[in-house]
Order: sequence, then structure tokens, then C-alpha cells
Amino acid sequence: MMDRHFYGKVVIRGKIKALTGLHIGSQRDVSEIGGIDNPVIKDPHTGLPYIPGSSLKGKLRSLFEVFTNSKLDEWKEKYPALKNYSSGSCRPLNEENCGRFFNKRINRGWIHVCPDYSTAINCPVCRLFGASGKESNFPSRLIVRDAFLTKEWEDRWRAGEEVTEAKIEVGIDRVTSQANPRTNERVVAGAEFDFEIIYNVEDLNQWEDDMKNLLTAMTLLEDSYLGGSGSRGYGKVKFSFETFEFRSADYYRTGEEGEKIAIPVGEKQVIDVLKDFDGLFSGVKEKLGAG
Repeated sequence: MMDRHFYGKVVIRGKIKALTGLHIGSQRDVSEIGGIDNPVIKDPHTGLPYIPGSSLKGKLRSLFEVFTNSKLDEWKEKYPALKNYSSGSCRPLNEENCGRFFNKRINRGWIHVCPDYSTAINCPVCRLFGASGKESNFPSRLIVRDAFLTKEWEDRWRAGEEVTEAKIEVGIDRVTSQANPRTNERVVAGAEFDFEIIYNVEDLNQWEDDMKNLLTAMTLLEDSYLGGSGSRGYGKVKFSFETFEFRSADYYRTGEEGEKIAIPVGEKQVIDVLKDFDGLFSGVKEKLGAG
């Protein structure tokens, strides 16, 4: 039975820096000879590239799904829902909810989705990122906003500096040696985007674990890639924090500043926040108490 509560929110704001060229694709409006074959997605109002929240959230989830699948045996006591699953892919290939962890087919690949609310609430992936099951849905505890270029980078663009580049690549047929050139548009290395991720605290016994899992997914992303062509060097990114705070349920009723707790992450990297989680979140733990 669905039984939702609300104890507050953890609001994370900061920057995503593209350490290498970044390509999150969009459809071409017009086909031009010698033009861009694969443009990046842009804000239709400004014409500037941005990172869709769906792309960021989806990548965080997919990385954490693989991580969880590798921890099934170790985590089955910690997360009861994982007892329902085993590693491997579904057989036959068109069968869903087959008892394997990757149990839902999307196009040519497989993802993990718990089939109902009662299972999802005991799953580290679905209770954090949400699940659209066959019997009932589990709403995501995360809000991942679209990430737009920082004001500094927008000003640089207005001053004439390019924020995207056209990268020409050539695919070579390994049998015939025929060349197939293509031009990809990329956000230039060094560009920065403002991001905001909000976590809803809905369970006093689960919020710490959920936050650690979110930070784990962010750490995994820093050593993976965002967008397309990651195996060819695109999409290496780095997170930096600006504000990281807990806002209690009472804050949303009274607006009192005392109902907000700043989490002093400073200039720590994501992995360092994980290492010092208990110390950094001690004020939040005291505010929320035990479940």
C-alpha cells in the first residue's frame, strides 16, 4: 500500500564542467550540404546548448543500475527487493519481468524497473530514481533540472567566443577501406553548466542511504561520460558544489531560515563528500532524528 511522507528536501546546486567536448544530440531542422550532421541540443529561446535533466538523470540511473547488479549478492539483506532478482539477461529475449535484474526491454537494450510500489520502495535504484511498473508506479524521489550554461559562459558567447565546435570524424569500412566522413557538433571543453538536483526526504530510515547512492552515481559519472560518443573521448564531466543544504518540512510552511541547514561541503569533490558523509550531514541527522 502506498504511504508517502515528507520530511524535507536536500537541495544541491553547483556546476558541471565539460572536461572534453560534450555531445547531447538533437534532430536537424534542415539538411545542408557540408553542414553539421549531428547537432547538439539547444535552448530554443537563446540558441545556446544545455544539458537536459532527463539526460543527466538517465545517465546517473543507468550507471547505478549496473553498479547495483554487481552488488546483488552482497546487498540482498540490505535491500529486500533484490532477493527477487538474479544477474544476467532475460531469456527469451522478448520476455520482461523474468526474474533478472535487467528486466525491461527498451529498444535493443535492457533496463531495470521494479514491477510495483511495494518492491520499488525496497530497491536502491527504483526508490531513488522512480519506477513505472506494470501494477503500480513509484514516484521518483529525485528532481534533476535542466542544466544551462553559466552566466560567465553565456557572457563569453555574447562577446563572440564560440561555445560549440564542429568536429569532423571519418568512419573507415574495415573491409573496403571506404571513408565515411561526418561532422559532429560538440560543446567545447571547459564549458560550464549550472545544475540543480533536489532529493525529497520521504523515509527517515532511507534518506542517508539514498543520498549515498546518489553521490555514488555522481562519482561513477565523473569516471564515465555524459552524452554520446563517450568511448571516443567525448563527454568527460566534473561536478563542483556551490550550495548543498537541507530544508525541513517546516521551512515550506513558515519560510524560517532556521529551518535550513547548510551542509559544509566547501570545495570537496563528490568522492570526498561520500568519505566524510557522517560528519558533513551530522546536523541533518540531528534535525531528522531516527526513523
